[in-house]
Amino acid sequence: MPRVSYTEDEVTEAMLDVIDNGFSQNKSAQKREIPRSTLGDRLRGLPSRSEVTQPAQLLSKSEESRLVAWILRQEALGYAPSHSQVRATVAALIRQQGRERPIGVHWLARFLKRHPSIKTKIGKRQEASRFNCFTPTAVSWYFDIREREYGWIKPENTVNVDEGGIMAGFGEFLSFYPWLQLIHCESRLGFLGYRQ
Repeated sequence: MPRVSYTEDEVTEAMLDVIDNGFSQNKSAQKREIPRSTLGDRLRGLPSRSEVTQPAQLLSKSEESRLVAWILRQEALGYAPSHSQVRATVAALIRQQGRERPIGVHWLARFLKRHPSIKTKIGKRQEASRFNCFTPTAVSWYFDIREREYGWIKPENTVNVDEGGIMAGFGEFLSFYPWLQLIHCESRLGFLGYRQ
C-alpha cells in the first residue's frame, strides 16, 4: 500500500525506473511506495500538486526560501521573530512589490508546515530588571565609554561573543559564526581558545 506522504525525489526516481531501467509502472510505484496513479500522471506530463498551486500562493518559492533563511538567521542571533513579526514582514514585502493581497488566516500555519526546519518555540520571559535598565541614558552612556576607550578600533575588527555565537564586524563588515564554541579565555595575556 502506498504511503500517504512521499517526496518529489521519490516520484522522480520512480519515473527514472520506468524510463531508464525498464520497470513497469506498477512495479516502480510499489518499489518506491508511491501511488500508481501519481506515477502515471507524471509520466504523461501532468505537473505535481505543488507546481499547480504555486501561482496561487502568496510568496514564490524563492521568496519563501529567503524568508526561511531570514527566520533561521534571526533565531541563530537570539532574536527569533514572533508569528506577528513574520506576518508583518511578509505584509511589508507584498506592499513593497505593489501587490495588494491580504495574508490569509491560516497562511502562517501552512507556511510552517511547508518548511519543517522552522518550528514554533515558546518564548522565554525576560526579567523586568533587564528591561528597566535598558534606557536611552544607559545606551548613550555605554556608547560614550566605548567611543572614548575603544574608538580607535576599526568596526570590522570588533567581535561580540555571547551564548548565541561569535559575531564579527559591524554594519557591512558583519559576519556571524554560530559554529564556533569558546572553551577558554584568559585575562590580558590575550589567550583565546576555541574549537569548531
